[in-house]
Amino acid sequence: MCCKEKRNRDDAVSELVGEMLMLTIVLILLAVFSATASNFLPQPRDPTVTIMVDGSKNATDPVNFIDICLYHKGGDWIKKSDLTVIISDEKPTISKYPYDNESFVLEPDSQSFDLGGRIVIVHVPKALAPYEVQLVTPRAVVFSGEVLIHEE
Repeated sequence: MCCKEKRNRDDAVSELVGEMLMLTIVLILLAVFSATASNFLPQPRDPTVTIMVDGSKNATDPVNFIDICLYHKGGDWIKKSDLTVIISDEKPTISKYPYDNESFVLEPDSQSFDLGGRIVIVHVPKALAPYEVQLVTPRAVVFSGEVLIHEE
């Protein structure tokens, strides 16, 4: 009789072990599913922007330098910290102007390049025209075009 009473008390242990195993299996399956589900999320899309570019002589030193303006005419906004302007000429000389360069001026002064805004690259060394201008983000080239300098 003593043994039968012990066996009756041990029945709950097997049910408890079964439930713990089921919880463990559910947690493992949940971890596997969440790890693979991230592969099915869409990638962030590249911004689409309409830009007009213009060049003019520099106001302080028109003989040696020019200013290049990029005007946001429509499309998506872009974070200022993602922007870099690349300017090249026929030589080919390539100059990069990231957002934190002193020649990079975003107007109005904000944290994004949005509709109605403009980027002015000041004190670009004068070279043979035309200039190839690119506006790039870490993921894509947003704009690429040539600019001629107005002789005012």
